[in-house]
Amino acid sequence: MVSWILIAVIAYILLAVNGVADKFLLTKRIGNPGVYAFYVGISSLAVLALLPFGIHALTPANYLVAALAGIAFTFALYFFYLSIQRASISRILPIEGGLVPFFTLILAYFTGLDSLNHTQLLAFALLVIGAVVIDFKKTKTGWHALGWRDMVLAAFLFAVSFILTKYIYNETNFISGLIWTRLGLALGAALLLLSPKTRHDIMAAPRQTSKQSKFLFYSSHMAGAAGSLLQNYAIALGSVVIVNALQGVQFVFVLLLGIVFSEFYPKILKEDITGSILAQKIIAIALITTGLVFLSL
Repeated sequence: MVSWILIAVIAYILLAVNGVADKFLLTKRIGNPGVYAFYVGISSLAVLALLPFGIHALTPANYLVAALAGIAFTFALYFFYLSIQRASISRILPIEGGLVPFFTLILAYFTGLDSLNHTQLLAFALLVIGAVVIDFKKTKTGWHALGWRDMVLAAFLFAVSFILTKYIYNETNFISGLIWTRLGLALGAALLLLSPKTRHDIMAAPRQTSKQSKFLFYSSHMAGAAGSLLQNYAIALGSVVIVNALQGVQFVFVLLLGIVFSEFYPKILKEDITGSILAQKIIAIALITTGLVFLSL
């Protein structure tokens, strides 16, 4: 059987591709992050295609937990998109990559949902430190310009969603847990319609968005959906804390994509690679790689 660690690594490679496309669309094509979060959330209804594979009913309390997991994820996306709209995705992702595993570890500890042995704790620390180091940079205008409030809110809501999702996977099978939590995500998307401005922008988006942007959105989110599916499968099989810590892999691939786009499409994603920055990246990648090695022990 394929290791849940490998499944998570593949998931984050796909999510890296999706993340770069998100940055381009949010800064060049779609102005309102609520619109983007809505269409991502409502697209989760595609999970209903899995119904023929069987779905189990939940207890009333677990229906609520599944709904809250999905709603938390939708609003985490909203605040995350708000952050990457204001700053480079290669700046935002490492910060989120440090905060999400931290919040997940704290919530897992207090809920008793997950625990790590000493080797796993060391791996967790290396993965998180590597994720932050890979693109740690203070801007000229300071960290305030990056929108710390939005990043912290996004990270906390992602952690809440992952913890609640792990709980549901412990209570039922993977297909059932995926369907019920994704329906919660669609419910969260529907709640975004309560904002008059967001509702107006959502209704106007299909007419105002070019065919090229629509193609990029749907094609990139096919990769994102596959990545999310694999991420959830890894969470169902293994440690939710470690799966989140593995986000450092995503940052490595965002960095590689950044180098490519800086050369050919600098207006989409720009990375300044100097000797000192390259050394910083190598150290971070070494930390992440060491963390992966410890996980395999």
